[in-house]
Amino acid sequence: MERKPHPLVHVLSVIGALALLTGTVIAQAGRRSPSESGVKALTVPVIIESAPGPLDQLVLTRDQLELYDGGVAQQIQYFRPDYSPAKIVVLVDNSERLPATIRDMTRAVKALVANLCEGDQMMIIGYDEQPEIIEDFTSDAKKLEAATALFRKKGAPRLLDAIEATIQDVFRLQVGITKRILILISDGYDWESRTPFKTVITHLEQENIVTYVLQAPDRTYGASRRRALKPVALIKKLTKGTGGRIFPLNKVQRAAREILQEVSERWYQLTYRPKGVDPLTTRRLLVIANDPRIRLRTKLEQPGVRF
Repeated sequence: MERKPHPLVHVLSVIGALALLTGTVIAQAGRRSPSESGVKALTVPVIIESAPGPLDQLVLTRDQLELYDGGVAQQIQYFRPDYSPAKIVVLVDNSERLPATIRDMTRAVKALVANLCEGDQMMIIGYDEQPEIIEDFTSDAKKLEAATALFRKKGAPRLLDAIEATIQDVFRLQVGITKRILILISDGYDWESRTPFKTVITHLEQENIVTYVLQAPDRTYGASRRRALKPVALIKKLTKGTGGRIFPLNKVQRAAREILQEVSERWYQLTYRPKGVDPLTTRRLLVIANDPRIRLRTKLEQPGVRF
């Protein structure tokens, strides 16, 4: 088997230009709707992280929640469970010095595939200096598992460029899909990407892409870096910023089970129309339940948007 031709590479040629664009959003069907006042409703994914009793019996309504946008309390219009199928991209660091074996990466992907729910589709992308599609979106477990034979260890990891290309050429084409998940298999090391971290996290938040990381050991052993985030810090910012989680790569069975359980059973959509805030600025988001035993996650910030 050979790696497939793919639409990702051409994105890398324009990443420098994309990095200069701020506040740009591609409106997507069902995600924002105009109002009479001109302020548009926003929808964000909310994940139930923990609660007393069985989660499949939990009934949570908007009246049990408080939402703050930029510190200003907001009225929640809709809060409902989302049982729709997911689009999942597994982005795999194929660089030469990743402190994980091809067998480790293969085991992780197979564990994720084994926990997919009916209707979910997964794509596998490998990256070093550039990203390459290894297997396009499919729910066929045999195809996804066979694709792991194309994993390799070569070159250096331009992680941020690979994520940006995935956003532009993959996720932004999934119009109307409310569950879009990025699962990164990496130690978080980035080698001279042209895309700034701020651009990547802003685009992930704009597109409501929740990021999970299967974390390999840090190849830098925590060393400081002059022009880049430490790998561990980069991973923490990616997951916290998008409402995701981090799991150690050597615990893939648990990771796969919990990630896909969140996606299938604990995923809600919250819709509100911002009031009392400047829509052009980036604001902190906070969603809390009246019951302190219920823990919720959503993205850290609502990026500013020019309507």
